[in-house]
Amino acid sequence: MKVAIDLTALMPKTTGIDTYLLELVRNLAKLDRHNLYTLFLNAADRHRFDRELGENFDVRAVCPRARPARLLFQQLVLPAASVSVGYDVIHSPSFLMPWWRGHARHLLTVQDMTFFSLPNLHNGLRGSRVFRKMVGKSIERAHMLNVPSETTRRDLLHWFPGVKAEAVRITPLGVSERFCPAGAADVEGNRKRLGLPENYILYLGTIEPRKNVDALVESYAQLALPQKLVLAGAPGWNCERILQRVKAPDLRDRVHMTGYVSDEDLPWLYRGASMFVYPSLYEGFGLPPLEAMASGVPVISSSASSMEENLLGAAELVPPGDIGALSRAMERLARDSTWREALATLGLARAASFRWEETARRVLECYKDLA
Repeated sequence: MKVAIDLTALMPKTTGIDTYLLELVRNLAKLDRHNLYTLFLNAADRHRFDRELGENFDVRAVCPRARPARLLFQQLVLPAASVSVGYDVIHSPSFLMPWWRGHARHLLTVQDMTFFSLPNLHNGLRGSRVFRKMVGKSIERAHMLNVPSETTRRDLLHWFPGVKAEAVRITPLGVSERFCPAGAADVEGNRKRLGLPENYILYLGTIEPRKNVDALVESYAQLALPQKLVLAGAPGWNCERILQRVKAPDLRDRVHMTGYVSDEDLPWLYRGASMFVYPSLYEGFGLPPLEAMASGVPVISSSASSMEENLLGAAELVPPGDIGALSRAMERLARDSTWREALATLGLARAASFRWEETARRVLECYKDLA
């Protein structure tokens, strides 16, 4: 079987989708040494998989990273390469697939449906009707789709009732083994190295409206907790109000913003937190709460979308728009050590059920069934 995977969506700074792309390929390489894979990457990513893949993986780093160039590559070069090589399956793992399908069978990954359900929470191209039209045509033309959760599958079938239910496969994401508890001395040393407060509540994610960070900030502002609030992640669109709010006199010395945190430092960022709070309005899957759980940190999350599906029974869940409920949950967890320990234990067990090896196995089954 000859499989082509379009990895040109990879960005220099790793996002959730980037994590999916990288872990999928690495675990396919561990799982499958028989079938032939061609990975199409941006030229700047040519060394992403150095010494990680087997001889059945061929890396073609030929595409410029600029979005127009990536679109042209996807729509023109990839179909031409398919004709030349004769791929059995082409996997487009980031919402868009080539318009011309050729003889190959196409697997399309759709991470969430917020472009359709919450378009006002996206900016620029991804919030436009043109982009929704492109994604919609890709969904309708794919031979098979894979999604990370039952929530996303249900939403996709709601927005596209013409898609056959059996063509939509659920392939949950995984949690890397590098997210795990560590000794107190190592945690403290790395906390100091990263310049983090001694005692902190953690949020990790892009600072943008969909993540509902403003609700977290206001919930925290209502409390007089000893913990500081650490907001970790790159500023996104329409975040100016949040950035101004945390500079107000009542929060200026209580909120610590890290900006983007590297992959190498993420485990230590999680491990040093007294709790992890994730108030997002919608997630197709939601990796950060599970990574925090795997690190031994108790989690509070919104009950929206896939968070309830993945976290119910192992995290404190609150309605995404209820600032009072979020404040009460943070205060209880901050003051009740027994509850913190119970949630941490439940979280470790839940996170252990999500593994990238299983993600790769399910995607490989999609390839086989298509071919």
